[in-house]
Amino acid sequence: MFKLDIKNLNLKNLNLDKNVVLIVMIGLALLIEVAILTSEIYATFGVNKKIAKLRQELTQIERDWPNRDGFSKQKQGLKQEISEMSTKFVLPQGESALYSFLSSESKNFDVQLKVLKPAPLQAYLTTKLGKFQYLPIIISANGSYHGLANFLDYIQNSKYFFDVTEMRIASGMPYHSIDMVICGLVKEK
Repeated sequence: MFKLDIKNLNLKNLNLDKNVVLIVMIGLALLIEVAILTSEIYATFGVNKKIAKLRQELTQIERDWPNRDGFSKQKQGLKQEISEMSTKFVLPQGESALYSFLSSESKNFDVQLKVLKPAPLQAYLTTKLGKFQYLPIIISANGSYHGLANFLDYIQNSKYFFDVTEMRIASGMPYHSIDMVICGLVKEK
């Protein structure tokens, strides 16, 4: 067997050419340098990806920043609108208050109600807020054209939700007549 004695190893006896040793050392240095450069290149690509992502996020923030107050105001407005809309429902025991409201408000617009009659409840829809039904109300009234129009506009923008499903206006002297069916929204318990 071949046994290598390191203590007695003499490099002069190996007969290595100085040029070969130099080339081997340069080759090793180049390999080490290539390994270092490769790792640096991968690190640079990783940093560039992070920079690109941060630039994109910064651009989005710069674009959205001026609108942040508008978004906040819009959110507040929507919350207020939802709150207002949720109070426009008629509760099951509040139907008489609805009829009283229509009767008293018609007088403010010089509209004389001839008929104010409820029709049977109709199924409407079920949501997260509860189950709702349409309450059709048949109305016949007399009044001036402007009085009738203002009354109709007022009740559609009033504290109750109303949907006009049918309407017929007949002209006459001195008053016009209107026959309509409006539907309130009744929320079940």
